[in-house]
Amino acid sequence: MAAEKHHYVYWTKFRKDTSPLLRRFLLIASGLFVTAAILHIVPFFTNQGEIDYIFLFVDLGISGVLYLEYLLKNKVPLIIRVSSLISTGVFISVLSFVRSGLLGTGEISLAFIIVSFFVFLPPTLSLVSSLLISILPAIFGVMVYFSWIQFPDILGQRNNSPREWYFKSVSLVIFSILSGFLIQRLRAKLIKNIVYLKESRSKILKTKQHIDKLAFYDSLTHLPNRYLFEKLIQNKIDSAKPETFLLLINIKGLKVINALHGISFGDQILTLIGSVLKLFTEERPDTLVASLGGDEFILWIENSTKTKIENAIVRFDLNNNHILTPERLGHRLQYRVSGVQFPEDASYLDEGIRKLSIAMNVAREETLTNLVWFQSGMESKIEKEQKLKIYLEKAINEKNFKIAYQEKVDISNRKTIGLEALARWNAPEFGNVPPDEFIPIITKSELIVPFGKCIFEKVISHIPRLLESYGKQIQVSINISPIFFLYPNFNEYIIHSLTENQIDPKNIIFEITEDVFLDEIETIQKIVSELRSKGISVSLDDFGKGYSSLHYMQKIQFDELKIDKSFLDDIASSDRNFLLLESICHLADSLGLKTIAEGIENEEQLLRLRQTSCHVVQGYLYSRPEILFD
Repeated sequence: MAAEKHHYVYWTKFRKDTSPLLRRFLLIASGLFVTAAILHIVPFFTNQGEIDYIFLFVDLGISGVLYLEYLLKNKVPLIIRVSSLISTGVFISVLSFVRSGLLGTGEISLAFIIVSFFVFLPPTLSLVSSLLISILPAIFGVMVYFSWIQFPDILGQRNNSPREWYFKSVSLVIFSILSGFLIQRLRAKLIKNIVYLKESRSKILKTKQHIDKLAFYDSLTHLPNRYLFEKLIQNKIDSAKPETFLLLINIKGLKVINALHGISFGDQILTLIGSVLKLFTEERPDTLVASLGGDEFILWIENSTKTKIENAIVRFDLNNNHILTPERLGHRLQYRVSGVQFPEDASYLDEGIRKLSIAMNVAREETLTNLVWFQSGMESKIEKEQKLKIYLEKAINEKNFKIAYQEKVDISNRKTIGLEALARWNAPEFGNVPPDEFIPIITKSELIVPFGKCIFEKVISHIPRLLESYGKQIQVSINISPIFFLYPNFNEYIIHSLTENQIDPKNIIFEITEDVFLDEIETIQKIVSELRSKGISVSLDDFGKGYSSLHYMQKIQFDELKIDKSFLDDIASSDRNFLLLESICHLADSLGLKTIAEGIENEEQLLRLRQTSCHVVQGYLYSRPEILFD
């Protein structure tokens, strides 16, 4: 069965390879027979010799048959076309032998047929056929031997010699073997080279496809990349329909998932989200989606409305979280989405992506997962941030910040026991810029370390005068950014600065917030231990604002605990909040921590606070931040 299948495949491939060659061969042979026919009528024009009408009509007839097969192409089976060519050659050879003996073209015709065998027939069949056709002269020799056929003396004595005919057959057998061997060797090498070229071409095509895939598709999600996305929608942008939108989807929380489960797990999530988006767009021909790399995807949506898109985004969020549950991921996966409308908001893609990024900055500041549409006011906000960034860089280099100090008061004796240093900045063109506006810009612009050094050096230059005003036991609190706190050689820098300025470390207390990275807990623990060993106190600021405060208290030894203002706002009116405050104070007492309540603004809060063990407060009730120097 396998042999039959192999034979069928070989014959199919052989027929496919030889059929075009045979058509050309038929056309050439038809032309040659026409030429031969013309030669037969030359005596008519030269008046020399006689016209051979038999060969004239035979040549014209054969030429017509071969040309007809050429015109019919593959409508005539290959075996019939080969057989007709061979039959024609045999007929011409026999006719030539009968008419002219060994003087005619019969031997040449047989040689032509033998070559045709090896070109158009499979190897074994061609060899057998060529050997059979080679004995045709021998058959004439037998006929001459038995006097069944006699040639006139005008054709020569050799024609009536059986040996001459046998010798022609032997010559044709030798010719068959040699030509067959040579043609088959050439064919084998040719086929080998053809196969190699086809394989090489196939590899080149696969490589080209792979290169195209790398060039036009994201390797992780297999979605179109930005380059292909631009090509696909370029014509769509030029003829944008009224209800056309561009969306940017940013995956929120992926960095946390990568930290908890590894990058490969995060890649699986991105792949799954890409598959969901791809399925979403395949069902909607007016939608295109692409990956911008990392955790961002971009969508082009036509024939829709803002309301429909907002509802679809909500459904998309819920569907994905049904698959990617927080229990499975260890963290809730959320999305930030920004959008622009064509051509109202943008007329070309780069402008659209730029405005999407502007809207995405606003989306990142939102506490809820909403779709944020671009608005013109957002652009002016970004422009303002860029100007502030430039001014901030200059202010940091020139140390143009001022320091305001807010007192920490012991409510039992109304004595100031400490001060918190707070940065203040008056920007050119914008005037006084609040910290909650310029600190995020500094953080995003990676200026936090030089800014932290600037404020720290400014504060320690004020400490000698603060000690003169408030007493030698006063402690000055300085807020330290998590990024600055984890800066290499932070402790060495602090100790060196204090020593150089002859400042007692006991007059310094660093306030750190719980947004210091959880995976750096061992490094934080080491830094805090070294600071405390040098006499510098460390305070945990904004206790209770986030979710990791207790984890820090378990791992790190602090000196002070500052209760976040959110726990104190309603203690006068809410028994629940007051009980929480009491519990925090008891917890701090049990750990030997000094407790400070920040944001105290009225007497009602103070009365409640007196019922707890917390007696140090900071707030507008006693003191507002005040610039004492500069």
